[in-house]
Amino acid sequence: MENIQIIALLALGWCIVFCGFHFFRLIKLGKVNDLSQKSGDVTSAVIYSNTAAMLPAQKESAYMHLPTFIAGSIYHIGTFLALLLFVLLFFKKVWAWLLIYWWIPAFLSCFLLATSLCGLSLFLKRLFSKKLKPFSNLDDLFSNGIVTLFQLFSFALLVSAAIVAFDKFYLFSIFYLTNILIHGYYISAIVLLLYLPFGKLKHAIYYFSARYHLGFFYGWRNTWPPLKKSKI
Repeated sequence: MENIQIIALLALGWCIVFCGFHFFRLIKLGKVNDLSQKSGDVTSAVIYSNTAAMLPAQKESAYMHLPTFIAGSIYHIGTFLALLLFVLLFFKKVWAWLLIYWWIPAFLSCFLLATSLCGLSLFLKRLFSKKLKPFSNLDDLFSNGIVTLFQLFSFALLVSAAIVAFDKFYLFSIFYLTNILIHGYYISAIVLLLYLPFGKLKHAIYYFSARYHLGFFYGWRNTWPPLKKSKI
C-alpha cells in the first residue's frame, strides 16, 4: 500500500471518529419531550418525513425549480457512489473485478460524469445566480467544489479502469497520466474526508435527526402525514 493510500485511510478514520462524535452527541440529547397533548401517529409521520415529504410537490418552493431539484438529487447519489467506490477500492478483489468487465467501470464512469456535471452546474449557479449568491458563503462553495472534484476524479479513474479492462490500454499513452489520476483522486478524497465533519457536509449526519424531529413534531399534532381528501 502506497503512502497516499495510508494517508487516505487515516483521513477516513478521522472522518468516522468526528462524524461519530456528532452522531453520539445527537443520541445523548435524547428523544423529544413534547408537553402538548398527542393527537397523531408519530411513526407514520417520521416515515412520511423521509419519503413523500421529500418530493418537490410537498416542499415550499422546490416544485418551482425542478431542474435544480433533480440535479441536486442526482448529485447526492453520485456522492454516495463515489464514497462507496473509495472504500471498495481498498479491496484488491474489487479492482480485479472492475478490470475484468470493462462495461462495469464504463457504465459507472458515465453515471459519475453526469453527477459531476450536475454538481458543477449547481456550483456555477451558486457563484453567479443573483438569487443564490447572497445566500451562498465560502463553506457552500468549498463543499460543493470539493465533492464535485472528488466525483470528477472518480469518473476519470473509472475511465482508465474501463480502458485497461477493454484491453486497449496500449493505444493510450496514459501510464503516467493514470498515476497522476490516482494521486489526484486520493488527494481530493483526503481533503473531502478531513473537511466533512466540520463544514456543511456534516448535514449527512444531521439530516436524519432533522427529519425525525420534523416527523415527530407534525406527527404528534396529527398534521403529518396529511389526510387524503375524499372524492365526492
